[in-house]
Amino acid sequence: MSFSKRNKEVTPLKEAIDKLLKVYKIDHKMAEIDLQKEWKEMMGETIARKTKSLELRKRVLVIHIESSVLRHELSFAKEKLKESLNRKLKKRVIDEILFR
Repeated sequence: MSFSKRNKEVTPLKEAIDKLLKVYKIDHKMAEIDLQKEWKEMMGETIARKTKSLELRKRVLVIHIESSVLRHELSFAKEKLKESLNRKLKKRVIDEILFR
């Protein structure tokens, strides 16, 4: 006697959670939270303190920086930052970075 017709294949937990986040359309918010954590670890305490906010909008990371000098310096490393953050997150989350 069979009680249910479950899928007998085993799905890894990470894959199941990723699918659930996509279904509820909150995967971008989770990516934004991960980005904030990685930003602080990658850039260090000094730059993290000068960073007002990080926002992810349709694969564009908008970074609000208090210091215009720091904003200018970071703009030279845009591509490297984008690739480093995507590598740390183990998926392509960012296509472009804007400093404000």
